[in-house]
Formats: sequence, structure tokens, C-alpha cells
Amino acid sequence: MKIDADLFGGAIRVLDASDPTDITLELRADNASEFMQWFHFRVTGADGSDLTFNIVNAGDATYPGGWDDYRAAASYDGARWFRVDTELDEGTLRIRHAPEHPTCHYAYFAAYSWDRHLELVDGAKARPGVHVEVLGQSVEKRPIHRIRLGEPARGKRQVWIIARQHPGETMGQWFMEGVLSRLLDEDDPTARALLEGAVVHLVPLMNPDGAAHGNQRTNAAGVNLNREWLSPSAEKSPEVLAVRAAMMKSGVDLFLDVHGDEDTPYIFAAGCEGNPGYTPRIDALEDLFMRTLMELDEDFQRRYGYDLDEPGQADLSIAANYAGQRFDCLALTLEMPFKDDADNPDPEAGWSPERAAGFGSHVIGSILACLPALR
Repeated sequence: MKIDADLFGGAIRVLDASDPTDITLELRADNASEFMQWFHFRVTGADGSDLTFNIVNAGDATYPGGWDDYRAAASYDGARWFRVDTELDEGTLRIRHAPEHPTCHYAYFAAYSWDRHLELVDGAKARPGVHVEVLGQSVEKRPIHRIRLGEPARGKRQVWIIARQHPGETMGQWFMEGVLSRLLDEDDPTARALLEGAVVHLVPLMNPDGAAHGNQRTNAAGVNLNREWLSPSAEKSPEVLAVRAAMMKSGVDLFLDVHGDEDTPYIFAAGCEGNPGYTPRIDALEDLFMRTLMELDEDFQRRYGYDLDEPGQADLSIAANYAGQRFDCLALTLEMPFKDDADNPDPEAGWSPERAAGFGSHVIGSILACLPALR
């Protein structure tokens, strides 16, 4: 049996694998920073016996509260993911599983491969009315793809949705699959109505270098992209520089930044109430978006989330705050859990790729509800 992380998004250190019932592993930090949470490794040559993985430094992770009531994700094929027995014991994260196939992947959350990313982009490109463009390159010269749906016309609103600024938050890209699948459904009246009134810009993978390295939160230069929006640089944050330039060119009427939260077992949104330019109009739009989403998706809720920013105290280097202030538009950060949805737990899969994609498809209805009031 072999354990390795030699794959896209792989991250783990193998300290001792001589005894399959007592394997010793170690988290590693992002390639150029101290953030440490993500893991993704592969077992090959398993014979069906019980395996126990001990990640001995889990208590030193950046978000140790993320291990409370947490279960690791596993998959035999990279497409269907399920949860396995996991517990935190005095700083050691202990994962137990008897794989039914010789090869099995284990990850902090369902991993999202580069091949799947390219399939998403190329599949969209092949559809009529869809335009795919490389907006720029990452630090390590990987492409930043933008998928644009809807033909530009006078009076159309500009909707931007971005995901995976933090590369370990892979639920954001599964979310994007749901968004794109619905928008490409020619028989969906909600999708048709949205594209008649708006141009939708999707950036499904903001941080391809971090994704490749198996980072949790930063790019190849060790930079948290979601703190770069006020002053991105070609050297340290070209990803934000490229996307921001495209937003300036098109204008923005609605902006969504899709993330995952390590600690909170709920699906929620964070608004821009702390922006200096926050107005009753934006407050009403946020309320309309969230009320509609609660009606459309049973997982979305407003009871739990981040503390509200005091008026005028928002950090404008954060994407949603920046976009809301710069474009005087509805701008929200959407958060999904790494664990499960405490309101609607799923013992088998927890919060899963399928549920993230479903959430993405429901967001289309909320966007359409807000469309007439955006300007």
C-alpha cells in the first residue's frame, strides 16, 4: 500500500506508514505562507483492511475549531464524495476507513482537479452564446478563465460571480457547476429570463496556483487574494489585478464572491453594511436577495454568520466590500461549510459537491428577483 500527495491539490506529509492501522501523517502549510488546514492525499494498493490515519499536528491548524464535529471527505473516483469516521483526540485528527477499492482519495473537502476545471471551461465554450476568455495569468502563469453568458446590449445588467480566491474552499467551484448548469439549460425559464436582462460573468477558479499547490488560503506568492482588492500588484496578486480590470471594463451591478467557512456549520451571506457608501438602497437589495434565497433553498439561513461591521469600518481590500463600494452595487460574500449543514445534516455526505451545486442553481433565482431593482 502507498500513500502520496503527488497530484493536483495534494497536500500531506507521510511520517510513518509501516502499520496500516496506525499511519502517522502531518499537515503542511501553504507553499509560501503559514496558513495550514487543507489536506488531500491518495491511497493506492488498499486491500479492504481497516486503515487509521493520524494527522498529528491538526491541533496546530490555522482554524482548530474546524475539526469540531468534522468528518473527512473520501472518494474512489474524484466525482462522488462521502464522509468517513473522524475524531479529534488531543490535537490529533484520527480518520478511520476500510476502503472498498484499491485506490481512495481523502481530503479536507471534496477536491476539484485541474482536469475537471478544464472540462468545465471547455464544455461551456462549446455551447452557443457562451464566451470564454483568459483574463490574465497567475503568478506561475496559469490562466484565469472568465466564462461570459448573455449577449451585451444597452440596459443589460452586469453580474459577476467569482470563486476559490481561497483555493482550499473547493465548494465554491462545485457551486459554480450548479450556476453554469442552470444558465446553460435552454428550457429553464428563470435562466432564460436572467440572460435576457443581464450578462453573467463567471470566474470559477481565481487562484489556480494555490489550487495546484494544495494551499488552503493563499496563492503561489503567499498572498491572500481576498485582501488585495484595493491595490493588487502584478508581482504578488496578478489574479486580482486581471479580474478587477475586467470588472472595470464591463461595470458591475451585482457581485458574488463564493467561499467556505471552516468553523460555521451553516450556509450564510455577508453584506457590505460597513462600507462608507452603504445606503438604504443597498440594504434593501441585500434583504431582497437573502429573503428570496431562503425561499428557494432550505439550507440558506440568516440566524448565524459573521458579526456585522460597524458603519464605515469595512475592510475595502476584501472583494465584496471593494466591489460594493467601487460600483455602488449589491455585493455579497456567500459562505458554505466544510462540515455539514447543522440545519439539514446528511450523515452520509455532509455538505457535499451536490449540495453546493444545488445551492449555486438556487442563487440564479435570487439574482433574477433583484434584477429590476439593481439600478
